[in-house]
Formats: sequence, structure tokens, C-alpha cells
Amino acid sequence: MTSKFKISVLKLLLVIFSVSALFFISGCKKKEDDPKPSKQDEVTSVLTSATWKVSSVTVDGVDKTELYAGLTLRFTPTNYTSTNGVPVWPATGAWSFTTEEANAFQRSDGVLVEIIEVTATSLKLKLDWDETTLGSGRVGSVEGDHVFSFVK
Repeated sequence: MTSKFKISVLKLLLVIFSVSALFFISGCKKKEDDPKPSKQDEVTSVLTSATWKVSSVTVDGVDKTELYAGLTLRFTPTNYTSTNGVPVWPATGAWSFTTEEANAFQRSDGVLVEIIEVTATSLKLKLDWDETTLGSGRVGSVEGDHVFSFVK
């Protein structure tokens, strides 16, 4: 064999190898990771992870924690229960997100609740309550913007 022939065969083999490698590499698709959960799924997971105990409540910036002593909230993916929250937090109800960003939800009684903060250990919710109620010799609820802070 002549040296030109050997070089031509080597070039041909190199081209065949390169093309084969390109097809092989392009055929190997990257295995997709598990899809990232939606923001709603993430927030639902945190909300449903515990019984939330009130740590403070303000109404229009004024501390009203004593009105909600012992308030707890427990969420399922579609419902909630509360203790010591009536009338602002009915004993039971349904809820659903109003945004894809999971920064607000609407309760079955029509009240819109803004999620100000949600972490593994704390929850801060805001709602506008439009009535003052009286019960057994004391105020049961106060009208205004309520900010509820909860801990696990």
C-alpha cells in the first residue's frame, strides 16, 4: 500500500469515527431530574406539616394576641380546622390558593388570606376582618387588618 492510500484510509476512518461519535453523543439524552415541585406543592407541604400555634396577633398594628390565646390551625391539602379562633377563624372550612405563586388563599367563607411568610417553623398570615363581635362579656373579634404569626 502506498502512503497516500494509507493516509486516505486513516482520514476516512477518522471521519467515520467522528460522525459515529456525534450520533452517539446526540443520542444520549440527559436523564431528566425529577420535576421540581410547584410553589403551591411546596407551600402545601409546609402548611400541612404541623399544627400551627399562634405566637402573636396584631390588628391594624396593635397587639391583640390576648383575643386569640390558644389559637391553633391545622391544614390538610384542601381543608383546615382551628381551635379558639372563632369567629375570625371558623372551626372548619375549605381553602384553596388564589395564585400560582401560593402567596394567598381563599377560605370557603369567602375570606382572602395573604401568606406573608411560610417557613419550616413559622407562618405569618394576613386577612381583613370587617366586623367587631362581642361574646360572653368580652370582645370576640376586632375589625381591621389582622396579622397572625404562628409557630410549630
